[in-house]
Order: sequence, then C-alpha cells, then structure tokens
Amino acid sequence: MINGGSFVVLLPDTPAAAPTAARLAPVCDLRVPHASGRPWLLARRGPSAAAVHAGEQPCRLAILGCSDVSAQDLARAAERVRTAQDVTTLAQRWAGSHLVLASLGGRVHASGPALETRRLFHAVLGGVHVLADRADVLAELGGFDVDAAVLADRLVRCLPHPLRDAPLWREVSAVPGGVQVSLERDGRAVGSRRWWQPPAAELSRRQGAVLLRDSLAAAVAARTGGGQAVTCDLSGGLDSTPVCYFASRGPSGVLARTLYNDDPGGREDLHWARIALQAMPGVHTHLTGSTDELPDFFGGLPSLRVQFDEPTQAVTAGPRISELLADDAGWGIRVHLNGLGGDHLLRGVRGWQHSLARRRPLLAWRRARAEDAPAGVSGLDTLRQLLDRRSYAQWLSAVTEDAVAGVAPPEVPSTSDWSTRPTLPPWLSQDARASVIEHLRSAAAGAEPFDTDRAVHLDLSFLRDAGRLVRSTAQIGQPLAVAYESPLMDDRVAEAVLAVRREERDTPLEWKPLMKEAVRDLLPPAYLRRVNKVGGSPQAVRGYAAHHRTLLELCEDSGLVQAGVLDLDRFAAASTPDALASPTTHVHATVNAALFLRNLRPGSPVPTVAAVTGRSARTGDADRPRSAATVVTAG
Repeated sequence: MINGGSFVVLLPDTPAAAPTAARLAPVCDLRVPHASGRPWLLARRGPSAAAVHAGEQPCRLAILGCSDVSAQDLARAAERVRTAQDVTTLAQRWAGSHLVLASLGGRVHASGPALETRRLFHAVLGGVHVLADRADVLAELGGFDVDAAVLADRLVRCLPHPLRDAPLWREVSAVPGGVQVSLERDGRAVGSRRWWQPPAAELSRRQGAVLLRDSLAAAVAARTGGGQAVTCDLSGGLDSTPVCYFASRGPSGVLARTLYNDDPGGREDLHWARIALQAMPGVHTHLTGSTDELPDFFGGLPSLRVQFDEPTQAVTAGPRISELLADDAGWGIRVHLNGLGGDHLLRGVRGWQHSLARRRPLLAWRRARAEDAPAGVSGLDTLRQLLDRRSYAQWLSAVTEDAVAGVAPPEVPSTSDWSTRPTLPPWLSQDARASVIEHLRSAAAGAEPFDTDRAVHLDLSFLRDAGRLVRSTAQIGQPLAVAYESPLMDDRVAEAVLAVRREERDTPLEWKPLMKEAVRDLLPPAYLRRVNKVGGSPQAVRGYAAHHRTLLELCEDSGLVQAGVLDLDRFAAASTPDALASPTTHVHATVNAALFLRNLRPGSPVPTVAAVTGRSARTGDADRPRSAATVVTAG
C-alpha cells in the first residue's frame, strides 16, 4: 500500500505515465485529469482542506493544503493564467500553507511554500519525471532503497546546508522552497525557476507589527473560516497565545488547551494563559491538564507508527502530540492550531550583529557585547568575530575539520558563525564515520549559502528547519484525521517578520518585542508584561532516564545497526542518562533516524553504508566523492 498518510502525485501528460497512475488509482480519493483526459493529479487527501478546480483548456489549477481560496476564486484565476509565471503569482496571493499546482497546455507546474512547510520531490518512474509532495511515496513507487550513507549524515548534530536538504533516496530529488518546478508534456525533461526571495529588512517595528498582526489573522482565518470545530494550544507564551486569540474570533470559536507541570515555574503557563483569556470571549472551552497525564518525552515511541519521509525532531514529543490529537478527534475536532515556529521567527541570533556591523557598526558592537559580556566573551574576541570575512564555504570547511578532530563547539556561539556548528556522534560505525566526513568535506568544497548576507542566510536556515519540523508534526495528525496546523510558519506571516529591521525585530534585552507590538491593543496589558518562557528540560531529563533502555532497543531493532550506520555498543556506553543534564542533540538525532527507519516499509532491507559507498568494511577504502544531494536548480 502506498504510504499510510496523505499525499499528492503529479504526472506528465503522456501515455508513459499510465502504469504509475494505475498503481495509485486504488488508494486515491482525488483524481483530476489533464485537458487531454490523461491522469494529472492523484491524491489521497488528509484532514487539511483542498480547493480544486478542474477547468477547461488551457489551464487546470489546484490548491492543495490549507488556504483561504474558494473554488470560485480558483476558477476565476484559472481563466487568467496563460504562463508558468502566472501560476507562481498565485502562490503569493492567498493565505495559508499550500501547494499551487497547474496543468497548462499539458505542461505541469508546481510550487510549494518557501519555508518548506510542504515540500515537492521528483523522480523518474517508468522513464518519465513524476512529482510528489512526499519522498517516500516516490521511493515506494520506484522500489528505491534508503541510502544508508545519507541516513548516516542525519546522525550529525546540526547537519549543515546543503547536506540536510538531501532526500533519503538517491533516486529522489528535492525541490527547494520558493522554486517552481515544471514537467514537459512528454515527461522527459524537468525545469525550474525561483519565484520567492525574502523581503528586504527595511520596516520599523511599528510598521512590521501591523503587517504581522494582519498576516497572522489571515493565516488563522484560513484554518477557521469554514466554521469547523477548532482547538488551539494556549501556553500563555507569545507564540500560541496570539494564534489562540485570532482563532477565538472565528465563526465557531475555539477550544483552548493549556498544559502545566509541577517543576519550578511549571505553572507559569497556566497563570499567563488565564490572564490572556480575558480578551478571548470566543474561547468556549478551556481545558487544562498536567503533562504528567501524557506520555513522557521519549516515552511511547515503540507505539508511534507514523510514517515520516525523513528523520525529524517531531519524534520526541510525537506520542504526546498524538494523544492530544486523539482527544481532539473524540471531541469531533478536525483542526488543531499550535504556535510552532515562533521561537525561530521572533527571536534573534548572534549572527545578526555580524551583518549589522556592515551598516551600523556601533549599534552592532553594543548588541554583541550585551550578549557576549555576561557570557564572559572578551571584547577582543567580539571584535574579531564581527570583523570575520570568511565565506560560507570557508567557514564550513573550518568547522568540518573541527568536527572531524572532535573539537567541541564553544559554549557561547560565535557572532561569526554562519549556522550552528556540526559535530559527529561517537557511535557512528567506522564506515559511517568515513562516509559522513567525506560528505561534509565534499559539501564544504563548493557550498553556497542561502544568501551572501550572513543574517539573511541565518534567517532562512533556521526558518526552513522550523518549516520541516512543522511539516513532520502535521504528519502525526494524518492517521487521526486531525490537521495539526502552525499558522506562524506561513510564508505571508514570515514575510511580515522578515521585512522588519533586525535591530527592531528583536533585542537582547526584550522578549519577542515585535509580537508584543503586534498584539498590544488586542491582549490585556498585564499579559504583555511576561518576559520569559519556562522550557521543558526537567521533563526531558526524567523522560530520557526512564526510557533509555527502550530507546536502546528501538535503535537496535530499527535497522540502523544492520545498515552499518550505528555502533550499538558505543551508543549504549556513551548515551547513559545524566541526572543533571538533558540528553545531547546527538541522542535526539539518532533516535529520530531509528524511528524513521523502523516505520518505513517494515521488513525491507537497507543496503549498508559500505555497499552504497563502495567501501570494504575490512579495509575502510573510500569511493569517489559524490554529491550528497541532487536538487532542482533554480534558474
């Protein structure tokens, strides 16, 4: 059976695509043909709404995902579409997170969100290019094996761009966010063009706050406007609370959920949520509960059978999310809103000061010292970092060699860093370690950043990480028919934030000031006095200690050992729980990869790292360097 969740597959207008269409037809609930009558769009829809217009020649359009577009809107748009560029303008017209798909004169055009909350992939099946929004669907249709060498890369802490963008199957290529991909009518060629660029950061905080408020209101309305029953997280923080406010203004109101615990500060969320509720008469039900009543962090993973198409950070809290969504379903609720992405979107990073120093050096110095001085970083080191001129490739080459040598990253991230520095886990097998090092060095030799401006690169890097997390958490809701939606990560919302000057978007001395400004006249003044948010570290420490043995068993049974990726003995020895510290990021990455592999086509063997790289497990000989990812290039 093709994948357990929802998906869409797009076929070229050629008889050669008929065998693929025939395999898909029995498991799809949506089938839209080309004007020729041949299959074009085949989908199994999830809980997110889909508006489809199967128009007359020359254009057929579909919006799949969450949007505020109606069938009538789409029909009128189809009448005006004449070129591929006309199709891309639609991607920026409507609120929500969705794919924009077109069959225009038999050519297929498709684009997804710039922040990759939904993605597109392509592969050659039966001699023709085929598009899909899930890599595992293409892999199953093509009978492709997981590339164990790419899987080994995913165990690296903070795997850098472009390695982290590679699908887990070498025959499958990813379409970057903000790029439109096109299939020729005969399916023999594929092309692309970039349609999205981040806005220039030119607005004041006040100007940007208006845009943020309006775009977030529209993003939430795209999920609630149909009048369906909705629930929303209400943590009392500056992410989910504004989302809940706008949801409460929807036609059906909202059921709000607030969780608390008995750790120090664990009831603060409940306190602040109750203050914010004073401005939300549309919250018809407020459910509160202790996190002790839900699965622990790292708990319940053996029963989490969601099929992801890549390892994901969503795994750790996956059972907890699944239980909440199952309760939603019991209430008859099909849309659950959350505040995921707010930390990535609204909080600054040290690297911003490096770019700011080119324009406003004194302000950059003051901001950098406001963060560095309390951390014990000398003024001379701050100055050196601000003056660093290394390119992304030069930086990546340097931090790669540090990772190979086992040099620990500095406790205080450098202002000159292009991203979080990668490190290698100590439990990679010999072959996997050699393969990972080769991939890192090969990538560093010709790596290009998302943007030559370090701050823009950092923004896009972290936001796409968040977009991928949002995409994976949404997959958890699909078996339960509950859409787990993250309005803060919609492109239009992100654009509003990115358009604000960074020195006004966030400061080292204030908590998410842009969002505070956006909701200043909407939420109670007392609520806006909140200055922090308590994390879940104590829960992670307890959960990891309680479930360490189960995690070892999961990793052993997943196939990572058989694939030549993981040295289980080293993992067991080096991953012992620490009562005073959260598990390392390496542990998270390994567990994520293990669950991905276990849930993917159970029973299918994975060729070992040694087999796919041409290494001898006995000698450790390396094959010729190869690209870690084949992606559509943006013209």
